[in-house]
Amino acid sequence: MKILVINGSPRGENSATMHLTRAFLEGAGWANAEIIDISKSNVKGCTGCFSCWEKTPGKCVINDDMQHFLPKLIEADVVITSFPLYSCYFPGQLKNFMDRMIPIALPFMDKNAESGGHPLRYDLSKQRQFYISTCGFWTADGNYDSIIKLFERGRDSVNHRAFSIFSGQGGLFGVPELEEYTKPYLDAVSKAGKEFAAGEISEETQNVLAQTILPREIYEQGADESWEVQENA
Repeated sequence: MKILVINGSPRGENSATMHLTRAFLEGAGWANAEIIDISKSNVKGCTGCFSCWEKTPGKCVINDDMQHFLPKLIEADVVITSFPLYSCYFPGQLKNFMDRMIPIALPFMDKNAESGGHPLRYDLSKQRQFYISTCGFWTADGNYDSIIKLFERGRDSVNHRAFSIFSGQGGLFGVPELEEYTKPYLDAVSKAGKEFAAGEISEETQNVLAQTILPREIYEQGADESWEVQENA
């Protein structure tokens, strides 16, 4: 089985989200997962030339790391996209990566897509998708609405279900002194990985993952005090 992790954090392997991703991989038993670290990669923005649809079907004319990444993406059995939430959206480098996936699609209109769309060039119906993300707010609720809509729009074309772990209080995971608070959550993420590898994540585990680590007032006070600037500066 080929497991591909797309690490979309500008902070690379040391990001808070990768703490969750490693726990998930450990629980799933996927130590052999290949990790694409976009922060260390050369992925230029799409120019919108559509050469990959007309002149060189299925192949982007930009000669950078996406030439190597796209085949891995197509061949993977499981694709895990790991990213922090910046300004209620993806980091820019991950957006470049996603824009450059257009060669996977065909130029023709998909008559079965309710709002319009393009059929895929390859059969990815058996590929499983998982998204892991952290944000700096006290909760994930309400902060991932635009991301969820995008994922729902994208998977309509491949007819498969995507799963996700979205967590607030992301800054806690990289602080060793707070391990007594973050470890139970990471244990639940690891359990989710084990369950996902075997089938689907249980409702019990999902309920645990939906809980916040610290009460809002405690988290937000600590977050405010962590900045070395005055509120009115």
